[in-house]
Amino acid sequence: MTLNTNDPDADAVIRHVVAGTAALTGADFLHALLPGVAQALNVKYVFVAEFSPDQQTASTLAFWDGGKVVLDAGDYALPGSPCEQVLGGDVVCYPRDVQSAFPDHHELGEMGVSSYVAVPMKAIDGKVMGHLAIMHTEPLHPSPAYIDIFRIFGARACAEMQRKCFEEALAASEERLSQILSSAMDAIIAFDTDRRIRLFNPAAERIFGCAAGWAMDQPFDRFLSRPFRALLDRYVGALGDGGKPGAELWAPEGVSALRANREEFPVEVTVSSFESRGQRLYTVILRDVNERMRARAQLARLEEQNVFLRKEMTGPRQFRRLIGESPQLRELHALIGTVARSDTSVLITGETGTGKELIAHAIHAASDRCDRMLVKMNCAALPSELVESELFGHEKGAFTGALQQRKGRFEMADGGSLFLDEVGELTPPAQAKLLRVLQEQEFERVGGSRVIKVDVRVIAATNRNLGEMVKAGTFRSDLYYRLNVFPIDVPPLRARREDIPALVDHFLGALARKLGRRFIGVDAMSLKRLRAYHWPGNIRELQNIIERAAVIAAGEVVEVPALESSAIPPPEGNGVRPLRTLEDVETEHIREVLQLTEWIIEGKRGAAGILGMEPSTLRYRMQKLGIRRPRPAAEASTSAS
Repeated sequence: MTLNTNDPDADAVIRHVVAGTAALTGADFLHALLPGVAQALNVKYVFVAEFSPDQQTASTLAFWDGGKVVLDAGDYALPGSPCEQVLGGDVVCYPRDVQSAFPDHHELGEMGVSSYVAVPMKAIDGKVMGHLAIMHTEPLHPSPAYIDIFRIFGARACAEMQRKCFEEALAASEERLSQILSSAMDAIIAFDTDRRIRLFNPAAERIFGCAAGWAMDQPFDRFLSRPFRALLDRYVGALGDGGKPGAELWAPEGVSALRANREEFPVEVTVSSFESRGQRLYTVILRDVNERMRARAQLARLEEQNVFLRKEMTGPRQFRRLIGESPQLRELHALIGTVARSDTSVLITGETGTGKELIAHAIHAASDRCDRMLVKMNCAALPSELVESELFGHEKGAFTGALQQRKGRFEMADGGSLFLDEVGELTPPAQAKLLRVLQEQEFERVGGSRVIKVDVRVIAATNRNLGEMVKAGTFRSDLYYRLNVFPIDVPPLRARREDIPALVDHFLGALARKLGRRFIGVDAMSLKRLRAYHWPGNIRELQNIIERAAVIAAGEVVEVPALESSAIPPPEGNGVRPLRTLEDVETEHIREVLQLTEWIIEGKRGAAGILGMEPSTLRYRMQKLGIRRPRPAAEASTSAS
């Protein structure tokens, strides 16, 4: 097929396309342009594509498939495509067999495309922004006149694309300006020569205590104290007497303003003037000095919290959720949910490595204080003489080395939670001060006399028996009862062995990211070893063993070596009973109680009452643990004979 400029209908169709698109923009323009071009040039496919800034991809803005226009028809890779050659700024034409020239583009064959022609769409600076392209199912041999017509259509499409870019840039600029005005911390107010308010940003609404709709067109003077009004009169009068527009007035102190409720407050203010469409306007930027002082105090607090958090980040990272589905863990979840919403003090007990700090994090995260800090302190990690300073802070010169005032953990945790790990290691003086804070929510810094009030929820943890320490006189009984309002005992890992596979998978997932490797799990024999081990170091020991095994693993399946060498079990034969599983202990205890009651289960003197459980529950536990009443010797001998 040859595009013929002598076609008597061609000029009429071209005029129709130009007339039909002249007043249109955006999607309407493309909806009219593409079918018009297809009709003018008698081709099946027409599309407009925009190139990415790196010229690696093209976005199809609109595509005419012979029946309808599809907007935003998708992206495609520019390198290796027929469209890539348009980047040189010239018309690209493949009169026939375009599929042969680009065999990797199977879609050309699927669409039955034989010929391809594209003209570049150039910006004002000469950069190719995209192209207007036609494709046809028959060969095309466009004449120079038709190429020129095609260029006209491409230029019109380029102009529309640039208009769209300019509109988007203008809208983005206006949006940024609006966001700046809306997010500014200072009140920004504009008023005219009649002193009527023309702009009142959200910060002004907050500071003056009224809505912008109410303030607009109000006299600005109603918000000014008498000294402020006199200062503004002098500034406006100076400009009226030939002062230079744009000159600023700055009053950093000694000026006050009035809120909508007539409350007077000190301000820092800047006033400037500008011309807009022949009208003089004035801009006031105003800051509440009291608010600034509060902001400074808050900034100091945030800086201290930032220092504290940076120290926390440099420490070892622990997993932040409870892993497993054992009954013991489900019970632990229920306890956390019960106590989290209250401000009750919590005492978390359990062996070392069971995850007591993780429980504290879970309680804080589920509490109403979750948007404030959880401040942590390990009472055993500090010398006794520094514990009080860490807890309550100190004044400058309170002791040797106290070169400046320092806030303690209680002040940093104000409004949040304080986690005291190893609380059993606190010195007697620190215990006394801690008791006062728990009772009164107030304290003095070391070396200070000013009483500081705080609102802190205390979560304590220990692997020691505080009750025994109270009996021994090494821990205050009144402090113990204050901390032990809601006790949570974290079960050891050997009591929740069914959680070991889930914990192993969790640790391996974290190690895969850390080591840049892929792990699919541990082998069956290793899992059997892990389940059988008694875990004196609990979850922390499990984490270390899995990490060691993952580091030396040759493949994706991790093998855990025998654990006897890494364990520290009590040696047998020296009078010390070896560690046993919870089931072994439970079985032995139930047997002892049953033998004591002569295997009577129900009644006041029955085993169920002594064990504190229902008779049906005891029978179920006996069946599960394989506990059976031994037969009398006579009955056994009769059976044997």
